[in-house]
Parts: sequence; structure tokens; C-alpha cells
Amino acid sequence: MATQDWNGKKLTVLGLSRSGSAVARYVAKRGGLVFLSETTPASPQNEVLRKELEALGVSVEMGGHSKQCFTHSDLVVVSPGIPPSNEVLEQLLISGKEVISEVEFAYRQAAEVPLIGITGTNGKSTTTTLIAWILQKAGFSAPACGNIGLPITDVINEQTPDYLVAELSSFQLEFSPTLQTKASVFTNFKPDHLDWHGSIEAYQEAKLKLFSGAQSPEWSVVLADDPVSQRIASKTQGKVLWFSRDQHLVAQYEHKAYLEDTQHLVLEADGKPPVRLFSVDELQLIGDHNYENVLASAAIAYVLGVSTEVIAQACLSFAGLEHRLEKVDALGPKSVLFYNDSKATNTDAAISALRAFKSNKVILIAGGYDKMTPLDDFVTAVQAHARSVILIGAAKERFAQAFEAGGYHAVEFAEDLDAAIGKAYHLSGGEPVLFSPACSSFDMFKNFEERGRAFKASVQALKAKNENTLRS
Repeated sequence: MATQDWNGKKLTVLGLSRSGSAVARYVAKRGGLVFLSETTPASPQNEVLRKELEALGVSVEMGGHSKQCFTHSDLVVVSPGIPPSNEVLEQLLISGKEVISEVEFAYRQAAEVPLIGITGTNGKSTTTTLIAWILQKAGFSAPACGNIGLPITDVINEQTPDYLVAELSSFQLEFSPTLQTKASVFTNFKPDHLDWHGSIEAYQEAKLKLFSGAQSPEWSVVLADDPVSQRIASKTQGKVLWFSRDQHLVAQYEHKAYLEDTQHLVLEADGKPPVRLFSVDELQLIGDHNYENVLASAAIAYVLGVSTEVIAQACLSFAGLEHRLEKVDALGPKSVLFYNDSKATNTDAAISALRAFKSNKVILIAGGYDKMTPLDDFVTAVQAHARSVILIGAAKERFAQAFEAGGYHAVEFAEDLDAAIGKAYHLSGGEPVLFSPACSSFDMFKNFEERGRAFKASVQALKAKNENTLRS
């Protein structure tokens, strides 16, 4: 793989995150001189990573950003957790330093590897994983990477894949001035991350970078139901394929993917006759939002030249993501099903999870670190789909007030996740229990993965306790 020569060259990295560490590791292994600055103090939790990087020759600064951030190099790679409003970052930009994201860095190192980008507010991870799954079933090396948890830089540090299938967050795109994909998906746009971007307009503009002007992909696959897609279509210089569960919304377009009669997935592109693949009832995934994810994934694979037979087989064999509407277990004589949807870190994701159960009511466990997004639509969805709600975490008081104001009163509090699971089990008359927090995890957990694992462990502990009680 042709990469930039780093021997003796300098690079500054802000943040001891997965992405920042990946860049530092990559450059140091190629003879570069890396200075990494992290605001978090040194601790036993980050000691192993610090020692690994220092052994490679990386100079690691912990506990704050010193003047060396400005003097070490002209190129700075910033971790996605650092917002544009950060004082040091603002000063770096004013001083004329080039500040880029890890994904921009990786793109510059491996521009010859076709990049498939997936962005949007919700559905990114499922769509990213499914596209990678389809391409792998077609015989390609195509790792799912990016914001999904595996930095692109770590991938290219070890291999030269056929495709890089990358989930791209608005945080990453904010500092990606030249990144260009071969094909990109826009899943949807909802208010989110306003604390990081400062405004909904800035959040939207970060997403649009992936599709606009000189950075336009060959193919943009966009959700016809979302008005932001019209902005993408007006800005992109490539082809646009529109997808929707509603075939009437895409009827006017040349390139499209839709559900015929709300059931059968159909693909049309590049003047080829329509191809009818399968019924959504055959999928292992549930929920209208997941049908949209499948439409987008199948469309990307189709325009990349994957056979419709492989696309169909791959989609039907895909079981979904951990922590995304993940069926955990059934408990007790009423076979109460527990679902882990810890990845629902905002209200729109939780609404999609609730709607996946159609007319069946659920017992909902929600709450966590409050992003302070509007709750009206969430309250409406809860009224339609939840028999009871159990609230936990820092958001519980505001959520409870919103439910009360909306006329929904079947609300209880729990001190922690274990207590919420116990309450939900005893409240259920056979209805499934859905853990879909609609919040970030940071008030009680390190991330949504840790939160989801804790949920599953607690469900299993309750199951074991019930079984021991029956045996005694």
C-alpha cells in the first residue's frame, strides 16, 4: 500500500481515544515523531495504552494541553470527542495549524482503497455492518470500521482490504476537508449532538460534507422520506439513488430501492429492469427502521456490482447488532422476553425501537445521561407502545415531567438498572421488556456497550435467581 513517508516527520494528536491512539501507533511505527496530548490525568485505566505508545516512541502528555500542542508540528489530528468550541482547538485553528480527523488521516494514507461511507443520525451502525456483511459474502475483504468502534487507521495499519466500510459521525466529518468515498449512505437526520456542534445547522452541514462538491461520491444513497436528502441531491455531483419503504415516494426517480406493496424489496438502477429480491417478513431483523437499513445496504451493494442472489442471501442471514434490539432471553412462566437496545442513545432511536413492536405493548426501561433534546415525539410513541415505563439515571426527573405533562402516568422510578429489570419483570403480564434508554450512558456507564452488557448480565442473573427459587 502506498502511504505517506513518516520517517522523521512530526505529528500532533489531541486525545488518547481509540482514534487518536490508532493514528499515533500508525505514525510511530513508520518512524514518525508523535506528540499526543490528553486532558484526562494519568490513571491505572489508561496506563497500559500509555505504556504501549511510549514504547513506540510516542511522547504522551496527560492532564492538559501544553504549549507543545502549538509548537510540535503543523498537522494536528483531533479526536472526535473534542468539540470545535474547545479553547485549545480554536486557538490551533486561528494559528493556522491544519486540524484533521482520524478518518481524514486514514483516507490520505490509503486513498486507493475504495471507501464506503455511512452517515446520518440513526441506523448508521446496522447499515455499516450489513454492507460489510454483504460484501464479505460476495468474497471481498471489507471490514466494518470507523465510528462503529474500529478506527480506519487501525485497519490500514494491518491490511489492504478491498473496501473500507466506514460509519462516519458528524464529529469526524467536521474535520475531514478532502475525504471522498466511492459510495455513501445518508440514513436520516434528527436533532442530536447539539451540545457538540453548537446548532442544528452546524450539525447538518457536517453531515452534508460527505456528499458535496469536490468530495461528492460516485453514488449517494439517500432516504427519500427525509427532507435533508433533497439538499444532498442539490449539492452532489454524482448519481443519487433514493430509498424508501413507500414506493410512491421514489416513483419519479431513475435509481431507487423500495418496498413494493410495503413487503417486497425492489432495486432499480442504471437503466436495468427492476429486481424483486425478498419479502421483509423473511428478514431476521424487525422494525420499519431496520427495513430502511436493509434497503440502503442492498442498494449500495447493487451499485457496487454485487449479484442480487448474494445480496438476498446475505440480507436474510443477517441477525443484527449487539445492543440494537438484541433479543436477550425469556424469563419465567410467562416467557417475558427481554430486549437490549442500549445503542438507542437518543429519543429517535428509542422511538424506532418502540415502533418495531407494532401493536404489541412493551414495558420500557429508559433514562441515562440527558442530551436535553425535545421529548414530545418520544412521549407520543410511549403512549402508543408502552404499557409502563421505568426510568433510571440523570434524565429520569425531566422524562417523568414530560410524561406527566403529556397525560401518561404509568411511570415508575428505579435506583439502578438491576432494580429496573426486577420491576419490569414483575410488572409484565407477558409483554416484552425493552431497554431503550433514549439517552447517553455517561451518568452510570463508560459507554453504551458497557451499559448493554450490564443489562444482559442482570437479566441472566435474574433468570438464574428465578430458576434457583423454583428448585428450592
